Amino acid sequence: MVITKNKRLENAFALICAMVFLWGTAGQGSSLIAAEIKHKGGLATASPERSATAGIASGYISLNGKRLYVHYAYAMAQPNAFDDKKLDIAVLVTEKPLSANELKDAQRLEYVVHKKRNYALFKINDQGKPIYEVIEHPVLEDTRLIMSGTTVAQFVADVLSKDRIQGSFRTGAKKDFSVYTYEINVSFNAQIEKAKLPEPLPDAETGKALPPDGGDPAKAYFAYRLAIEQKDVAAFRRLSQPPTNIEMPDAEMKESLEFMASLVLKDPKVIKGYINTAGDRSALYLIGTEEGEKRYGTIEMIKKNDAWIVKGENWSDIPHQK
Repeated sequence: MVITKNKRLENAFALICAMVFLWGTAGQGSSLIAAEIKHKGGLATASPERSATAGIASGYISLNGKRLYVHYAYAMAQPNAFDDKKLDIAVLVTEKPLSANELKDAQRLEYVVHKKRNYALFKINDQGKPIYEVIEHPVLEDTRLIMSGTTVAQFVADVLSKDRIQGSFRTGAKKDFSVYTYEINVSFNAQIEKAKLPEPLPDAETGKALPPDGGDPAKAYFAYRLAIEQKDVAAFRRLSQPPTNIEMPDAEMKESLEFMASLVLKDPKVIKGYINTAGDRSALYLIGTEEGEKRYGTIEMIKKNDAWIVKGENWSDIPHQK
């Protein structure tokens, strides 16, 4: 797996919640690091198992000479991991079909496949360039291979419209991917579904300003950060909300918290914050540093059982809009 050096805690949050990385490049010059992420858990013809939204895939994914054949294709227009005003097209090719329930109200295809086996997942940016690649293959056993910022496979688009994508992912020859010999030769054709987009965060027009220090939501956020730094699984569970229907055993979460702790930005400070009129949802805007560079954070907080918890976190090198 290859991941970028410029990381956002949203990505680490996704690691904890879904054992899936949403890594992307915050800048064009991000360096790459090799690693692996652990996790647990011919042309297709019509089948009763096929979900209503499944497209067709054909071809194979090969690791160390062992071929995995894929038959189903899915595509989703979803927010870019670093700029939610842009949309990526996520393309998923699988050995077995997904159910309609699994795709219902999905915010990202990454969340849909977090416990699935035997697939390849790609993201195509708004320029038609492949920027993200995930391989889940029997040879990997309890790991996935991930490439972000670029891909090993080449993408060729035959059709790329607002509602359909058709094309291929191919390496041509066998390539080195981490410590594996990798080859993919897959064609696909899928309808593009629309991700369920989150509600806009409260602002000065839809809510009211929080105190300069962020008030109670900020206190909860910094307690959440402390839980990460101390690898405190119980506190992390109490102070955060994973995506719907995603669970993780304590042992896996402990291991992931150790990784998350290495991603925490230094000396974050609250710039401003807002709370909605109902008093149960807030937005915090922070500034911190990573390797001497400024990073800008947007934190979504919600109130659950009269306590503030972290719902989502997003850090980038793009300053907040005024």
